[in-house]
Formats: sequence, C-alpha cells, structure tokens
Amino acid sequence: MTWWATRRLRTKIFVAIAALVVGLLLATLWLVEQAVSRQAERSLTHELMVTGEVFQQLLAEREERLMSNSILLTGDFALKRALATYDPATLATVAVNYRERSGVDLLWILDEQGQMLADAAGREPAGSKAADRPAVAAARETGKPAAAIAAVGDGLVQLVAVPVLGPEMIGLLVLGTAIDDATARDLETRTGSSVTFLTADRLFASSWDPATRGRLVLPTSGGGVPYLTTLPSGRHLSLLVPVAASLASPLHALVQRSWDEALAPLRSLRRRMALIGFGALLVALGVGVAIAQGVTAPIVELVTATREVLRGNLEHRVAVARHDEIGTLATSFNEMTGGLEERARIRAMIDKVVSPEVAHELLARGLTLGGELREVTVLFADLRDSTAIGERLTPTALLELLNAFLSRMAHAIEQERGIVDKYVGDEIMAVFGAPLDLPDHAERAVAAAIGMTEALAALNAERAPAAPLRMGIGIATGTVIAGNVGSAERMNYTVLGDVVNLAARLQGMTKEHEVGMLMNEATQAALPARFATRGLGTVTVRGRAAPTALYTLDHPRSS
Repeated sequence: MTWWATRRLRTKIFVAIAALVVGLLLATLWLVEQAVSRQAERSLTHELMVTGEVFQQLLAEREERLMSNSILLTGDFALKRALATYDPATLATVAVNYRERSGVDLLWILDEQGQMLADAAGREPAGSKAADRPAVAAARETGKPAAAIAAVGDGLVQLVAVPVLGPEMIGLLVLGTAIDDATARDLETRTGSSVTFLTADRLFASSWDPATRGRLVLPTSGGGVPYLTTLPSGRHLSLLVPVAASLASPLHALVQRSWDEALAPLRSLRRRMALIGFGALLVALGVGVAIAQGVTAPIVELVTATREVLRGNLEHRVAVARHDEIGTLATSFNEMTGGLEERARIRAMIDKVVSPEVAHELLARGLTLGGELREVTVLFADLRDSTAIGERLTPTALLELLNAFLSRMAHAIEQERGIVDKYVGDEIMAVFGAPLDLPDHAERAVAAAIGMTEALAALNAERAPAAPLRMGIGIATGTVIAGNVGSAERMNYTVLGDVVNLAARLQGMTKEHEVGMLMNEATQAALPARFATRGLGTVTVRGRAAPTALYTLDHPRSS
C-alpha cells in the first residue's frame, strides 16, 4: 500500500492544494523565465547584429575617407615631382608630411613596379617589394584605386592603393588605417557590445582585457547564429560577423554582450514572483486547511456514525447542519440507518415467525410460487392430553406452558438443523433436508426426537409435582415438493406430499402402540448402526393402500 493511500483525507486535500499552488507557481516562473529569456535573446541578437552593421558602416566610412584623401594626395604636384626625382630623402619627407596631413596610420609611396620608395612610419625599408600586397596588386593591374583589409606586420590594417598618374602610372600611394584595440573599444563605446577581430589561428584586436582574450576562440561552426560563451566575467551571447579581408584564414568580428546582465531583470522578477508566490502559498494553505476541515469534519462524523452502525447501534443519527452535498449525504445516511433499523425490526419479527434458514432461502431464491422435488424427513410432535391439561389451567397459564413446551422442542429441532415448518396449537411440524440440503436428514430427525424427549423430561422435572407432560412423535422419510405455496400477495415455504401425511398419521398412532415415537421403514433404513430400533409390524395407514412397516427407537447404543 502506498504512502498516499494510507494518508487521511484532510492530509490529502491539504497536500493536493499545496501541490497545486506550488506547481502553478513553478509553472508560472518557468513560463516567465522562458518568455524573458527568449525576449532577452532576441534583444541581444538584435543589438549584436546592430554592432555588426555599425562595424561594416565604420569600415565603409573609413574606406571612403582613405579613398578621398588618397585621390587628393595623388593629384598633388609635389608628390609627382618627388616621384620623378626618386630621391629617398625627398620621398621620405613627403611621406611623413602627407601622413600628418591625412591622419592615417600607414602611408607608403611605391614606384610603378610596386617597389617601396618611402614608408612614413619607417617600418618598411626602401626597395622592399610591395607589389603583391592586397590592394596594391589590384591598383597596378586595373590602374584604378583599390581597397583591402590585410595583415601588416603584427596588426590588421584597412588599405587603399591609388595610382599616381603623370599621365602614365609613375607610382602608387598607399594609405592605411589600423584595425586595432582602439577600433574595437570605439565600437564598444558606440554599441555597448564587446568586439574582437580574429581568425581561426590569430587574434588581431579586441576590446576585452588581456585575461579574457586568452579564453576567446573561433567556433568551428555557428556563423550568423548567436551562441552562449562562458567567460571569466560571466555568460555572454556571441555572434560572428564575417569581415571581407585578404588573409589566409577568414576574418570575423566576434561581437558579444553579457547574457547575465540581460537576465538581471528576470532575476529581480523571479524574486518578486517568489515572494508573491510564497504569500499566495501561505494564503492557499490557510484556505486548504479551512477547506480540508470543512470537508473532513462531517466525513469524520459520518465515519464515526458508520462504526456505530457496524457495532449494531442502528439508532445512531448524524446531525444535519448544512444544505450542500455533504448535508445531503448526512441526510441520506440518516435515512439509510432508519431503513436498516426498520429492516432489522422486520427481520427480527420474521426470524420469530419463520425459521432463519427459510428466511435466508427465500432471500436467496426470491419470493416466487413453485417448488422442487426433494427427499426429506418430516417430523410431527404433539402434546398428549392437552385438552385435559387446559381444563386444569387458566388460559394464561396454559399459554405459558405451551410456549415453554414449543420453545424447547423447537430448540431441540434446530440443534439438528431442522426447520420448524409450522405450529398448529400444541403440535409441531418440522422438516429435515429442506430448504437446507442435509444428506443425513433421517439421522438428524431421529436425533432431534431424542433431544425433544430429553427436553420434555427436563421440563417435567421443573414442573414437579404437577402432572407430567407426554408427547408423541411421528417421523417419515420420502420425496416431497418443497417450495412456496399460497398467493402472490401472501405465501408460505413448506413441503407437500404423502410423506407429510404419513408422518402425521404415525404421530397419531403412537398412542395405540404405546410408544413415544414411530418411524417408517425408509427412516429406519437410513439410520446408522448406533441407533437401536425394533419393528412393530405392519399396518394399513388411513389414506394409503399399501401396508406400512412401523419402527420405534430403543435406547441408543454406542456405535
């Protein structure tokens, strides 16, 4: 048996309400968390995409500015004259001057073959080859300005290469702006998102601190799809934005926003909801206690009343003080108990009028007219000289004597499971073998006759010195019709047949043969050896053509 099955109803109601409230609270928290999380993810994703768009716009603006500056500078006569002289000192001075004027991070002056003539930063030596650099190769090939993002030294630079015409190409001017930590921090300032520029094998720039940079890696997949990353500062939603660049590995801008900060309102909401839920739980528990008490108190009273009924107290009633379903149940219980009490009275009266075995048989088979053939033993007993006895006693005393006689005889019959069929004055008719199926019905009938004789002797001993009572008993075994006779409105369970008449005749013949009991041959033949019988010859019984052998019982001997 489970724990739940053994709990009291009050506990079950209380636990059910508490579980319902807690379940609803948890479900609400889960739904709110899911909704807020989805909203936070959508919001962060949008902001990360905006960061990517701002970066692309920034690159476009820087490229346009570099292109404009480069075109203006390439039209300067001083640059063309310096290129014509091929004087390294003059070109170096021009390069530094142009870099200061344009505010760029990189400025190269190349000849028409792409050889380095001057580097404003002084990092590239004169004569080094730059023809295969991104943007430079495209500008030499097409004779038009070209732009590219490329790795220069240890950094990432946005380059613009513009041919210097005079009117043929006499050289190239290359301007570049670094994409470095300052660029990343500028983007973070503009958008609120952390930005990192990296490839699969190299990190170029980032707005993160050095400790966090070591935890940043480029995922093998997931481009364009936000994903969560755990960093020392907490969880961050990350998005990879592809960047067109002339590098060996694809370049990406990794933009990130704090997931934990985005969910901070959710945590605050969760705390508020938890407080509200706890308050609601307390209220619900109070309501649950009240409901449980209101429901179980009358049920406990009904259970107590049911136990009283089970103990036989059919007079117990339940107080009805409400008009709901429980009140209806209490009213129905009282009506049921009243019905049981009435039925108990009726059954008690029936048991006094009809044998309990007969009553049980009628209840089992139903009250229908008709019967069945059965082999039984019928016993008739009659108090002798009852008329003379009645003359000596008052009617009240006579009735008391008859009741005492019939009561003791009936008890002796019922001791052997016989059924008292009827009382006719001071005469008793009993049946053995119907409605109860008794294979040894003849033996039981004779044993009952012995018990009746002993009971009569005891009654006479109690009545001394009054005149002793005498009794005659007739017993016959044979086939009868056993069942209900009468009408549909009033019927009686009895047995009918020649055997009944024979038993009555034998009882009347006990006076003639001066014995206390007579039985027919069928009864005598069914008795075991422990019963000593003797034959009294044959007689012709009134109403029967064939002679009847008579037997009586001597004192019983041990088997």
